[in-house]
Amino acid sequence: MLYRLSRLLIPTETRYLGRWAIKHEPEKCDTYMQKLHADPGYIDPIRKKMLEIFDKAEKENKPIILSIGYSACHWCHVMAHESFEDQATADVMNKLFISIKLDKEERPDLDKVYQMSQTIITGKTGGWPLTIFMTPGKFPFFAGTYFPDSERHGLPAFTEILTRVSDFYKDQKKDIELQNIQIKNIFNNLNNVKESKNIINDELISEVKNDLVNSIDKVHGGFGSAPKFPHITNLDFLIKTLEDGDDKILDMINLTLTRMCNSGIYDHLKGGFFRYSVDELWMIPHFEKMLYDNGPMISLLSNAYKKIGNPIYLKKLCQTCDWAIDEMQCESGAYFSTIDADSENKEGKFYVWTDEELHRILSTKELEIFKKIFMVYDRPNFEGSYHLHITKTNEVYYSQNIKMADKICSKLLKAREKRVRPGTDKKILVAWNALLIEGMINAYRVSENIKYIDSAKSSFNFIREKMWSKEQLYACYHDKEYFEAYLDDYAFLSKACIELLKIEWSNTNFDFLVKLTDTLINDFQDKDNGGFYFTSKNHEDLIYRPKSYMDESLPSGNSIALDVLMEMYELTGQKKYIEAVEKSIRSAHDSLTRSSFSHCSLLLAAPKTNTYKRLIIIRCEQTSLKGYQNLINKLDTLNDNIYFISNDVEIKISSLSDKMSNGKFIAYVCQDNICLEPITTFDKFVEFIKQ
Repeated sequence: MLYRLSRLLIPTETRYLGRWAIKHEPEKCDTYMQKLHADPGYIDPIRKKMLEIFDKAEKENKPIILSIGYSACHWCHVMAHESFEDQATADVMNKLFISIKLDKEERPDLDKVYQMSQTIITGKTGGWPLTIFMTPGKFPFFAGTYFPDSERHGLPAFTEILTRVSDFYKDQKKDIELQNIQIKNIFNNLNNVKESKNIINDELISEVKNDLVNSIDKVHGGFGSAPKFPHITNLDFLIKTLEDGDDKILDMINLTLTRMCNSGIYDHLKGGFFRYSVDELWMIPHFEKMLYDNGPMISLLSNAYKKIGNPIYLKKLCQTCDWAIDEMQCESGAYFSTIDADSENKEGKFYVWTDEELHRILSTKELEIFKKIFMVYDRPNFEGSYHLHITKTNEVYYSQNIKMADKICSKLLKAREKRVRPGTDKKILVAWNALLIEGMINAYRVSENIKYIDSAKSSFNFIREKMWSKEQLYACYHDKEYFEAYLDDYAFLSKACIELLKIEWSNTNFDFLVKLTDTLINDFQDKDNGGFYFTSKNHEDLIYRPKSYMDESLPSGNSIALDVLMEMYELTGQKKYIEAVEKSIRSAHDSLTRSSFSHCSLLLAAPKTNTYKRLIIIRCEQTSLKGYQNLINKLDTLNDNIYFISNDVEIKISSLSDKMSNGKFIAYVCQDNICLEPITTFDKFVEFIKQ
């Protein structure tokens, strides 16, 4: 029984949420991985040598330590420095174990499997670094997160853990075998959920809206208390389900987004949002910048700007786009993954200011204004230094002096550029790139800045040309493509491709989209029970094949897949798409019943609710296309799928062959399997949208 192993388990509450990046070959890694290869405790990574590693463990009768993390994770760096880089600790590890380090961003499949294992074993949520002790058969028997190098915080020293786990492995193999059987049964039951019925309707949508609004912090915005995460999918759900009379919800959305844009979770000098806030005020962040946060955040602010019109949204989303282009986009067009929280071995050092620095850089007048805008009670707010944060009481003064604030930020940025920068994890991930591609497209829609759509195209073209090979998508790119792509890669990239097609139709890109979505159905779909697995049918065998409908730090891959396939059905009329959608929604019944407000992306993707989208095909002259786009983008069309196709483009989809060009402007509108009379003038179309 599980409790028989609990004697060994030590409380390891997650103290943070983070990431780590480890590459698999020293000559092809970033600086962080090169350091890890220098760790005395470092053995082989999981990849081609996986079988060799587990054979070695079997032959030597040693358990395996699997440490999962990522490059921007502060506590991953702490544990690496304290333990993995310590020769004495490494000697113990190498004597008693086979040691493996893994980048959770490159292998999210393994991270999902072993995070779930940690929860099963300990009864607690996990985090990073994730520390797994497992048998050569890959089954975990002990798990935790961060362990210190010496006993503190109620935690034993890591070396003590190593010795106790090794002894337990040698002396209690029967108990371990029994636990492994139980874990295997739990995993089998997780996926043994039969499709039931579609419970998504307007009543459920309203219920989730009410639950979300009731959980919003009415003072500072956001959901819950510290630590406070953006919960972008929840906010996007509230925006896209707004109805007449939802003034209270609108106010809560505006409060939340205004506080996030003005607070310390935002980099006021360069742009971009940090991962999360350690306090309920949004004041002090965990200073890592993640691509997967900023792409959806740009989209969220774009959608909110269309609904609310708050100019601070437009300012911050454009500044964030500029930051991403300047600091995250490589010359080849793709976007890097993360920027570390630490520089010079200290978290946040790159972003905060001392009294002496502020007096030296700013004039007396500028310093006075700086204090009125960015200081909290005229005293340091982060470890004796100042981190820029606009309090609620300072917001009015900031809006009245925004030009001066920008000048001050420009001077501070110039000084900051001379500092030692945090490390950038330069691996390229398809799913994260796709999220920022979509963000850039949405930013273009509200800003009309052509460089944003050009940036999106550059990233998309890189993926199609470099990470699609032999009719297969790869998840990660260093100097070449690595790792067969996961559900999120196919789903998110398909969604990005659709958004590009709306801006500029391309038969080549549509053909690529068909290949992506057909792979989703053929290789990822659970044909028996509905839904989509995280790994394809061609993936290596794991102890568990994850399938989840819930939004986490990323939108649910299942939800985005449904959104994409629903759109493909609308475009092509092919039944295979709608059949996959309906089967998947029925299979999500149990998950929705357990926690409906954790499925906001799924609720938005589901057809036939009050969020149902119209399909609109606009044909016009090429010379007028961008002008019409800009005018229509100013209208409330969040829940419409509008494709702008110039008259000189031949659409090769048979179901759209009747959407012919007809002079200067014509709009074909379809909803709920019914097509309306074509609208033949732009003015009449605007009237129709405004109704």
